[in-house]
Amino acid sequence: MAKLTDEMKQVLKIVGKGGAVVHLTTCSADGKPNIVGERFIVHFKDEYILIADMFAQKTKVNLNENEIGAISVAHPAKEHTWVFRGPCTIIQHGHPDNMLWQGLRAGDVLAEWGNWAEKEPPDEVPPDIRPPKLVQRGVITLKVDEVYSWNPDEAGKKVL
Repeated sequence: MAKLTDEMKQVLKIVGKGGAVVHLTTCSADGKPNIVGERFIVHFKDEYILIADMFAQKTKVNLNENEIGAISVAHPAKEHTWVFRGPCTIIQHGHPDNMLWQGLRAGDVLAEWGNWAEKEPPDEVPPDIRPPKLVQRGVITLKVDEVYSWNPDEAGKKVL
């Protein structure tokens, strides 16, 4: 189990208004990857990364077949070249509050981040492409087990 450093937590701050973009990668049981860019992301405690689940259909299918996910920091986090890897699930509205996954209670995650748009409204989305209503279905949750660098000088180096 890896613990996120203060530097990593700062980079994984709530996005919007110029914050980081990350890529979430999942893989089906037969090895087909799915990569999606994400903007609503934050660290939770010292070992979890949370992403708002709004349009994650293929991600859900993959996680039902293979629970391992990876998150890479993309932009504008120059010199922050990490890939976070570990078990991943989606904690959904409707799960019992006392449901446990990898040491997390569903109720704790949903109470804090179950309505992301309320905490971090997506005002940077231009009105002509903004959906009429954002619907968050749950929270994609990754427990950080390993951290790797993708810096060309350290490519593939395990950091934590």
